[in-house]
Amino acid sequence: MTDHAGLEPPSAGALSTKTENLKRLPEGNNLVLREVRLEDSAQIIAWRNDPVLGKFMTREKLTLTQQEEFFRNYQARADDYYFIAEFKRSKKPAGTIALANLDFAAKRGEVARLIVDPGARLFLVEIFDLLFAFAFAQLGLSVVVANVQSKNVAAKSFHIRLGFQIEKIAPKAWWNGDDVITFRMSREDYPRLKQAWSALLLDARES
Repeated sequence: MTDHAGLEPPSAGALSTKTENLKRLPEGNNLVLREVRLEDSAQIIAWRNDPVLGKFMTREKLTLTQQEEFFRNYQARADDYYFIAEFKRSKKPAGTIALANLDFAAKRGEVARLIVDPGARLFLVEIFDLLFAFAFAQLGLSVVVANVQSKNVAAKSFHIRLGFQIEKIAPKAWWNGDDVITFRMSREDYPRLKQAWSALLLDARES
């Protein structure tokens, strides 16, 4: 989870740049990224409050009002890109992912708000690949990091499988007292690693 409290509002120029960046979002074999919308709130709430999907996210169930307020606050942020991944043919949502806490001076951003619908798990690699394409090719970032709970074995295994490197481990840094592992993907490593898992970018297998 990312914390948005106490940050200065962005300049109009920064938001204009964000608007321009959102006009050119990458497409995969099966999925596209689009910016999250207010009307996505009910679906996001259903995912996040699911006892399995939301297990490692928050302490309490999220309300629709809270999600709608978060969305409105998000719209004013220049350092945060919040996406729905959806199937190209059916337009059915596959999940959410965000690129948050952007530091353009350091050319660094953080994967956030990842939720994948149970019916779209086969497409998780494609969701990450689309985010990498946006982060590295379009925003020109050098590094994308992901903070993962140590007890989230599936997430740890997935990041290692994609070739993320462990940057650091913060003991007891999560709200539940769990350790937090910061994984790192660099712009230089991404093309080589993508070759290794490109077969996982399924071609037109939407059910």
